[in-house]
Amino acid sequence: MSGAGGAGAPAASDAAADAASAASVRDGDPRAAAALLDDLADRGWPAEHRGRHGGWILRAAGGVTKRANSALPVGPVDDVEAGLDAVEAFARAHGIDPCVQVSPASEPADLAARLAARGYAAEARTLVQVADAGAVAARLADAAPADPALRVTVADAPDDAWLDAWWSVDGRGGSAELAVARRILERGPSAYAAVRDGDRVLATARLALVGRWGGLFAVATRPEARRRGLSRAAMGAAVRAGARRGITDLWLQVVAENDGARALYDGLGFAPASRYEYWARTRQPSAATTSARNRA
Repeated sequence: MSGAGGAGAPAASDAAADAASAASVRDGDPRAAAALLDDLADRGWPAEHRGRHGGWILRAAGGVTKRANSALPVGPVDDVEAGLDAVEAFARAHGIDPCVQVSPASEPADLAARLAARGYAAEARTLVQVADAGAVAARLADAAPADPALRVTVADAPDDAWLDAWWSVDGRGGSAELAVARRILERGPSAYAAVRDGDRVLATARLALVGRWGGLFAVATRPEARRRGLSRAAMGAAVRAGARRGITDLWLQVVAENDGARALYDGLGFAPASRYEYWARTRQPSAATTSARNRA
């Protein structure tokens, strides 16, 4: 097993990503689609610490979000049980619960059964959806706050007000976890859209820029500002900013049980192209100190 801290996600799949479109991914081979989308999401939400065991990527970031604190089995390993031992050793070394992201591209094909046999359980079943960026931009062309006092901004980095709004909706933890999340966000090029009421941010959206693909993350609206179209306004600004930088296709992840979000994205033209779930096992006996941070 090898390890690395502080390096960004590798860009080995640029050619494959640039050759693919939302339509080809949606209508093509499911395993190839899953492999591409797993790679895009890994690069769009890069963990602080990374390691390899054979074809598996090991990731850790202080327990902040499952995506950045799980193994991604993108290729084969010589011995699966030894690979899972390595996943668990890496997790212990970084003070997180062992977790594996499993998609149709994961190797080996019976990985879920092997994880279940070791006491892991599936959670956070998630759909990965794709869309043509131009089509989404067209559907969001008129998305703007009805209140003229609100303004929409786009920046290359999140400021404190943007982070405060997003974390108040989606955050898990306190200031230390927020600092880790900020480092994750800033580890790759992105566009950060916000709907602002004076100095306060009411809604956020982040578009991770990975080749010609854009990944929508951190779409959040404060509870008191919902049902005013502010998420649509933030997403529209982020997608238009991405288009100006050459983004032609989009992806996003949505929890399968989140009917409201799925309806919103369906209405924008997103369609399912893949899926994944996290297989997690709480460490014993010291997991209580970190399990609360491993929910996102």
